[in-house]
Amino acid sequence: MNVKDYLKQGRLLDQKINFNLRRLQEMKDGICSISSPQFKADKVQTSPDGDAPFVKALMQVEDMQEHINQEIDLLVDLRRQIDETIRSVPSNEYQLVLLYRYLEGRTWESIGASLGVGKTTVKRWHQEALIRVRMPENPILIRQVW
Repeated sequence: MNVKDYLKQGRLLDQKINFNLRRLQEMKDGICSISSPQFKADKVQTSPDGDAPFVKALMQVEDMQEHINQEIDLLVDLRRQIDETIRSVPSNEYQLVLLYRYLEGRTWESIGASLGVGKTTVKRWHQEALIRVRMPENPILIRQVW
């Protein structure tokens, strides 16, 4: 994995967590719409495992919440490691370009405006900064976790 791909991981994992949070909300909304059983004298309806229909849905919600919590823990660790890696770059300008780009996901124009320089300068600093980044000894790689 190259330095750029390593630094991008934080944003990718953040996007995945946000996607899963939306799915979780959809699951919760679906649970609220599960109909109640109909009791009729001539028909008895039971599920094969004896649980009410919403129990399986509740278990799926619980599993999804646990999965999201694990992803959030991983994101916190990854962002901390990326932050430490970026802060080891010798130039403050280079550090800021990398922090804005990879931890905040800002555009080149936005970074330039914050630093008071043009887009071309920001891109040049970015290239110089990537050369100076040293990967951690034991980098957290989210692709191994997914």
